[in-house]
Amino acid sequence: MAKLAFGPEIAADDPEAVRAWLTESQVSDDDARAMLEEGVERLFVYRGLIRSTLREALRSAMPRTMERLGEVFDECFARYLRDAGPRSRYLRDVTTEFLDFCAPLWAIDPRVPAWAMDLARHEAVQIVVASERARLPTREPGELALASAVRFIEATRLMRYDYAVHRLSDALADRTPPAAEATALFVYRSPEHEVRYLELSPLAAAILERLIAETPLESAIVGACGQLGVVLDDEGVRGTAALLADLAERGALLGALEPS
Repeated sequence: MAKLAFGPEIAADDPEAVRAWLTESQVSDDDARAMLEEGVERLFVYRGLIRSTLREALRSAMPRTMERLGEVFDECFARYLRDAGPRSRYLRDVTTEFLDFCAPLWAIDPRVPAWAMDLARHEAVQIVVASERARLPTREPGELALASAVRFIEATRLMRYDYAVHRLSDALADRTPPAAEATALFVYRSPEHEVRYLELSPLAAAILERLIAETPLESAIVGACGQLGVVLDDEGVRGTAALLADLAERGALLGALEPS
């Protein structure tokens, strides 16, 4: 069935092609004969249903990317089904698997703009964050402390792009290219279950990247400043405190990470 759904198209009205597919699929001669006598057309309905379901899942996740790439996207979709196919049983995972498959292909395809993967990842992260399941805490988060890591809600992602794709129009017909501008976004699900985006400064992004990796707060700040060559002065301390307070108010930061 996987070969039927994801492999090259088979003409249902060509008995020899169907017989070859049945033989390759190791269907017994008796079963193959019965299937041919009864008609296999209904089996091929599944091919269309499965492929259209997967395609619609991708369209829901990245409509602008699909529109902008057009036939190139169609080619990549067919190649993904033929060479890899979905590994997860959840539709929400198909987009991530598809983009991971496409990443090396798009990087060397001159027809694919350099910003296409950034746009695709940006569109797709909404479903990823929206569908993230919350973890039940073993204990209440504590007060923030310099020596402790911090705990975020599970429905967060820090996204880095080489292009400012988040500023593009939502209109499917728009073809304006994004500016080549390094961008970092903190993406989270609000208490109202809305996916929201917060554009970050380079220092804020470096700090949050470390905090998400469960680096203790003081080490995260010092490491980020060292990476960017920033001197941590009083203004920087106040800015970091304001950032953490803002994230807590947004419901994305819960407090100190409980000990394991």
